[in-house]
Order: sequence, then C-alpha cells, then structure tokens
Amino acid sequence: MQTEYDKALSEVKAKCLGCQKCALCKTRTNTVFSGGVPNSKLMLIGEAPGYYEDMKGVPFVGEAGQLLDKILGCVGFSRNENIYICNTLKCRPPENRDPLPDEKAACSEYLEAQVKILQPRIILLCGRVAVQSFLNTNTGITKIRGKWFEGPYFSKMMPIFHPSYLLRNESREKGSPKWLMWQDIKEVRRVYDQLD
Repeated sequence: MQTEYDKALSEVKAKCLGCQKCALCKTRTNTVFSGGVPNSKLMLIGEAPGYYEDMKGVPFVGEAGQLLDKILGCVGFSRNENIYICNTLKCRPPENRDPLPDEKAACSEYLEAQVKILQPRIILLCGRVAVQSFLNTNTGITKIRGKWFEGPYFSKMMPIFHPSYLLRNESREKGSPKWLMWQDIKEVRRVYDQLD
C-alpha cells in the first residue's frame, strides 16, 4: 500500500543508491537506505550497516537485528507495521569500523531528508554514533540512555543501547544493559500509545 511518504522517500532513495560522495561507494555491496514502514510516529536510527546489511541492502538483519526485532516485539512493535528503520551511514564501513566524519557528512543529506519527510514523533537513537550525530555530545550512552531529548520537528528522541552491545552482555539482572533496555522500550511504548 502506497503511503503519502513513498514518493518523496523513493526520490531520496534513488539518489542515495547511486551516491558516490565518499570512498565507501567503492567497497559497498549494497546501499542500505531503510527498513520497516514509513510512518510519522516511530523511527529508529542506527549507526551503519554491517556485513549482513551490506549483503541484503536492509538495516538490522544480522544477529543484532534479530535481537532488535525481539525487543520491539516484546512491546507489540513490528518492523512490518509501525517502525521505520534507517542508519546514520547508508554504506558499510570496512571491518565495521566507526564512521569517519566525512562519511557522516556525505550521508547526512539522506538521513536529514528521511527525518524531514517523515517528521516522526519519536526517534530512537540506537548506539553511540547515532547519539553523537543528533545530540552533539560525548557523554556515554549508559548515562543518557532512556532519557527523552527534544528532537527535530518537535520530536522526542531517546538514546537506546545498540543490540550488538546487548549481545555482548548476557545478564538480565536488574541494572544490567538488557534489563535497562527493557525499561526503555516499555517507556517508548507508553509514550507511543499517548500519540494521536
């Protein structure tokens, strides 16, 4: 089903797919533009594509993506129904290294367009790179995760742990990263349910 956002997003995506503004265009297999469904309520912005994302051209499809789907599913969210997913970078950095400033700058046009077209009410900043891109802070994500910040177009933004970090931290004890993530996603659901 076509949405009001599809035409505008497809124009940006077409430009992004042929992008050669930084050196990552030479090493990518696929440009990873977005996943989920375009909507004006909920957007998740991750860091950059990994190996599996680069292979398939879809964000969060590896082991971390499977965990993300489970986390979202625990509170009734589904990438097929109510969340739009994208990354700060649209191409995979070699060896999954952190994005370089010029790579982030090259991709910013596409991310800014995605946010401007959808103007989501809630933006989840998934991981350190996404947090630094939007909040202009070097404060560790552990200190600011689960807190609401004012975002673009009157949105509310919440930093959350990246699922790859959660995969490295098995504990579900109170105060552990997985336990904290559970608190955060329940809070996101609570605020989501209050939207018109």
